[in-house]
Amino acid sequence: MNHRRTVIALAAAGLLLAGCSTSTPKADGRPATATANPGAGTATLEASLPPEGPKKPAPAASRAAAAKILHANVQHYRDSINTGRNAWGTPKFGPWQQKALLDLTSEDAFRKADKQFTADNEPDSINTWHDDIAAATDAINQWAQKNTIDTTTKPAPATTEVDKALTKADKDADQVAAGK
Repeated sequence: MNHRRTVIALAAAGLLLAGCSTSTPKADGRPATATANPGAGTATLEASLPPEGPKKPAPAASRAAAAKILHANVQHYRDSINTGRNAWGTPKFGPWQQKALLDLTSEDAFRKADKQFTADNEPDSINTWHDDIAAATDAINQWAQKNTIDTTTKPAPATTEVDKALTKADKDADQVAAGK
């Protein structure tokens, strides 16, 4: 996970600029060095982080568990949009809309699935899933908001964008299962 490198480097630089120093050993056993000159606002950091490159995939059981969580969440949103379609033109549409606009279950699903991995074996596709499920929930919200007028006089509009986004998120979950 590239975020880890950035956070470590920024945290170390912040500590150095604040006047702290360290001699914590590097991953290869050599001591890390850090010096600071707070008055001048400069710092020097020498650290050794794990090399970039192919990650060792997470165990198959972890990948499968994460994918199951992600697929279930995609299905949750499919069920939600189907409920919205069925509620179209009825008094049930308003309450469905309010619930849909506040639905943040994708965040919980992401956190649960992400716990199946470490920074060293997390597949990139889990972050892609997160982005794509956010696009799906946004498409559901847009559909719900855009179509509140004339719900009783017009048939329910197509949910093509929602369906495409959910299909993409399902494919991302498959990639998580594959460790990609």
